[in-house]
Amino acid sequence: MKKSCLFPQFAGILLLLLLTLPVYAGDNQLQHKITVEIPEILQMEVGPGEIAFDLAHPNPGEPFPAPSYPFYYTPTSTQDYLPVRVFSNGMKEWRLLISGETAEGLSEGVIEWSLDGTNWSPLNAADQILTVGGFTNGWLELKVYFRLVLRGIEYASSDVYQVKVNYQLSSV
Repeated sequence: MKKSCLFPQFAGILLLLLLTLPVYAGDNQLQHKITVEIPEILQMEVGPGEIAFDLAHPNPGEPFPAPSYPFYYTPTSTQDYLPVRVFSNGMKEWRLLISGETAEGLSEGVIEWSLDGTNWSPLNAADQILTVGGFTNGWLELKVYFRLVLRGIEYASSDVYQVKVNYQLSSV
């Protein structure tokens, strides 16, 4: 009995027909709808670090006790400022508040803060506007500088004083 190879011949003829016949594409267009929703984000990060004023070992040109009052001391820590970063992808205006809690024995306003190292404001327990803004186009880093202001010999006792700084970010 003789076997025939009809399958390869049939496949060849079918392929030839498919290649020679015109292909008609309809004018039908189909589409998918893709929706992307990006939430409005208002976020703050406070960088690591600590500001210290060591009056037993003050910076050059800032002796303790001071020759006259008021006298301003810059930080003796390795950092001159503390970084605060704000991210806003929305068009709403936001504000960043700052306040501080002083340890017992340290009067309010003895620590001052600044965003440029030139214009200073006393750090108070009541909220103060640090800055305002809107869309940040990525992370906006703020450098918050601090200094110690002695108005007299009120801190003549040897002790360690601490100040807790609070930040509050909100949309307005």
